[in-house]
Amino acid sequence: MELSKTILEITSAILILIAFELLNRKSLKGYSIMAIGQFLAMLICAFTNLWFLGFMHFVNFLLMLRGYFKWRKQDI
Repeated sequence: MELSKTILEITSAILILIAFELLNRKSLKGYSIMAIGQFLAMLICAFTNLWFLGFMHFVNFLLMLRGYFKWRKQDI
């Protein structure tokens, strides 16, 4: 169980860092990668009983989804 949490945590951090770079380059992929990273971070916080931090990651996840759909709508 501990190994799976560590793998999720590292994966989440890597995805969030990649997403920040893509967002800096104004790439649409940044939103979807950031959403996945935030979702994984939310799961990690839930596993470790950090409920407030998990809730904040969930809010960030929803914001990334909203940004993705808003930006995608502008491109069409």
